[in-house]
Amino acid sequence: MDMHRDRLYHEIIETGRKLYRLGFIVATEGNISVRVNRHEIITTRSGVCKGELDPKDFTHIDPKGVLLNNGPAPSTEIKLHLKIYQDRPDINCIIHAHPPYAISMTLTESLLSKAYLPESVILLGAVPIVPYARPSTEEVPRSISGYIKHTDILILERHGTVTIGKSLTEAFQKLEILEKTVKILSLAKQTGKLSELSQEEIQNLMILRDEVYGLDYPILPFE
Repeated sequence: MDMHRDRLYHEIIETGRKLYRLGFIVATEGNISVRVNRHEIITTRSGVCKGELDPKDFTHIDPKGVLLNNGPAPSTEIKLHLKIYQDRPDINCIIHAHPPYAISMTLTESLLSKAYLPESVILLGAVPIVPYARPSTEEVPRSISGYIKHTDILILERHGTVTIGKSLTEAFQKLEILEKTVKILSLAKQTGKLSELSQEEIQNLMILRDEVYGLDYPILPFE
């Protein structure tokens, strides 16, 4: 195994441990993948706890999902990953997780379509809730097709989240920020009416996003 793949294995293992430790996944939930190059994707196998990953728990596939080695079967959600890689040639990493606060919001009132926190404006944008699709079926990749080209952060109704990026660190941080934001808004909702940021402040924060933070990954604008 070359040093590049060794490093990617290590990053996937560490990401799985963080996801599990923070409660973003339990048992065998979730999946992680990394695009090595145009011809190869490393992904977690089906039926394994991502908090206890080992190199034997990875498999290598091509962009159509065909196994490149004699490894185990990939995650049942691999069709979701392949669709994203097809539509987003600019990213290399995908994390699908099941964070409880984000999922719970899909069962009640979404608070993510309006701007309440500066971090939401700068880092998340208006996070869409993708209509329900039956897990592990072709319905899931079809359900995201109208969204994934416009944002790196999705919540799948009743199912989980998808965050993507050029690196696993970037994809993980988007997930971590999303779940903390939803938790804050959920707690605030219990105390009373939420106060939105003004349109003027949203515009100022978007300038800050560009000129100070230099963030260029796509997010959906707040209405």
